[in-house]
Amino acid sequence: MAEVVKMPKMSDTMTEGVLAKWHKKVGDAVKSGDVLAEVETDKATMDFESFQDGTLLYIGIDEGASVPVDTVIAVIGKEGEDYQAALDADGGSAPAAEADKKEEKPAAAKEEKPTAEAKPTEDKKPAATAAKVDTSNIPAT
Repeated sequence: MAEVVKMPKMSDTMTEGVLAKWHKKVGDAVKSGDVLAEVETDKATMDFESFQDGTLLYIGIDEGASVPVDTVIAVIGKEGEDYQAALDADGGSAPAAEADKKEEKPAAAKEEKPTAEAKPTEDKKPAATAAKVDTSNIPAT
């Protein structure tokens, strides 16, 4: 069965990566250890090697695209195999399919009102006075 290839997490701080360059194209034979692509992280550009043998059946993102870690970027399997079954088994997480899904709107931020009277701290009073700042209009934080 074909297997999905996901954007790897190449560092502890990596949350997304940019696929800088594909080294293989659809239809190319791939062996474990072959460089599939170059991935840019927040710190460096690194080679991303295949962990599977087979044929590159599907490329899900274009060069230069930035995607979150664990996003499906490709499918490797036997030549002529249906890659859609692998995408469906993985939850159909092809980036193009996700773009069609309805985007959720973030909840509106509620304005918090201070519960106590706002007063500058003792170390800030001289600076506020010297700058002629009216601190009575400054909300508490």
